[in-house]
Amino acid sequence: MKRLIIFLFFFPCLAFAQIDTKKLVDSLKFVTDMPYICHTPLHSELSVGCGDRIFWQTVMQKQDAIPFLIDKLSDTTATEVSVPNFGGQYTVADIAYTALEEIIKDIPTFELLGVKFDEKGCGYCSYWYHLRKLKNRKKFQKNVRDWYEKNKLNLVWVVSKQILTCDCSAAHPNGGHFELKK
Repeated sequence: MKRLIIFLFFFPCLAFAQIDTKKLVDSLKFVTDMPYICHTPLHSELSVGCGDRIFWQTVMQKQDAIPFLIDKLSDTTATEVSVPNFGGQYTVADIAYTALEEIIKDIPTFELLGVKFDEKGCGYCSYWYHLRKLKNRKKFQKNVRDWYEKNKLNLVWVVSKQILTCDCSAAHPNGGHFELKK
């Protein structure tokens, strides 16, 4: 404990930055719009379907946000954001995972879920149906955490304007994403 106090005394900005990122991730419960279909600049008054400011500010924390986002993957708190095409509401966990997918390209979602993409002939709905059960969320959270720990040293930054999780033509606010080294 004494070492922590000494560390925080000499490096208070490091502790503050981490606390801010955690608080930002904790505020995902207030997200009111998720990226879906967007053809206007992010954060303009006409940007419905582009994701709101809290979501993108979280994504812009890049690797600093990843552990906190993984911690949220079992948070079933419902938000006011409707899930297009599949019904129901986004949970904090769903928003956190979408943010992770904007930070890290090509996370093997269905492999980590343990279900097929087109299970029961519904395509991506197998993600939603599977994760609406808490026990599946906890297992998915563990699998994502294990995948990240195993692969984090092999992630490289790739410059890109592409937004990864939606049909959006706006430029990515991070100017890129992480990918596994090939």
